[in-house]
Amino acid sequence: MAIQWMALCVAAAMICALLRLQRPELATVISLAAGVAVAAMLATRFCADVPNLSGLSRTFSAMDPDIKSAVLRGAGIAVLSDLGAQLCRDAGESALAGRVLLIARVSILALCAPLVASLMELFGRLAV
Repeated sequence: MAIQWMALCVAAAMICALLRLQRPELATVISLAAGVAVAAMLATRFCADVPNLSGLSRTFSAMDPDIKSAVLRGAGIAVLSDLGAQLCRDAGESALAGRVLLIARVSILALCAPLVASLMELFGRLAV
């Protein structure tokens, strides 16, 4: 399924690249349409997989609240930073996109520092 989504995006990008020189407004419409189509396919796929997530949900609900919070925050930072970086790249600011991703990596690392310290403490106790 993911290969189909990628193929759709690559095909739309190539069509947009060809059209952008002569009809930039049409290229924008095709780009938006491809984005909406991929989002719709992704939503359909996600809805089909929701029943399979029930076991994961039970495991996740039994998790320590601090760990659960860190995982959810980290996932949110990753998704939002990727979106921000893509928007920067689309605007032609690839250097700025790199800074967005760097900030996200540092933020996730800082968020996980207490978890890593707890793991190191646990490993230290197990080693003794």
